[in-house]
Amino acid sequence: MNNYTSIDLKICGITSSESIITASENNIKTLGFASNNLLGPNTCDDESIKELIKECNEYKIETVLLSRYQSTLELIKQIDYTKPKTIACSYFFEKSDLITLKTVFKKLRIGISVNPETFNFDYFKSIEKLINVFYYDLNVYTKNNIKTFTVEESKNQILKLKKLHKTIYVGGGVDEKNAEAIIKHTQPNGIDISRGIKDQNNNLCENKLNNLLKILSAS
Repeated sequence: MNNYTSIDLKICGITSSESIITASENNIKTLGFASNNLLGPNTCDDESIKELIKECNEYKIETVLLSRYQSTLELIKQIDYTKPKTIACSYFFEKSDLITLKTVFKKLRIGISVNPETFNFDYFKSIEKLINVFYYDLNVYTKNNIKTFTVEESKNQILKLKKLHKTIYVGGGVDEKNAEAIIKHTQPNGIDISRGIKDQNNNLCENKLNNLLKILSAS
């Protein structure tokens, strides 16, 4: 078992029990699950996410549900059914929606997902007391394409976001090659990675994971 703690690692787009077991064996503390109401790869329906989150609870792994904007009632139903520890909301959730979530789910951690094209600092500042974490994604997903920004292009936004003194994870196209550059330029609290350490079957690849953990431990 590995135990690297210099930079936190969140692995998103988990779709299998095999990946959860690999994560547990390598002391990964946080796994993310993408709702199939989102654009992009590695999504799951609510039934699958619910069962995977149950398994994570057995291994004492923190769970994050990434979901798109929908009605407050629909989102409450989804959270209540899948039972994540953290919800990662798209940036355009109204402040009133977030207040409602905090009222209904007392222990729920709230994260905001943002990318270079949805950056709105005034909005982030207006909700800073309601949220726990920012997930900055270098990828922008459309129906037929994934546009990836470099860390150099996004550096100023990430550094501005750090002024709010919230936990920040940076993800989107992260792999063994660029993780070190992301850490060097932005000093995030953690790295958020998905496809960069998966095998052809969308399961976590032990070798890729170990290589990344070594990079994080040295940062």
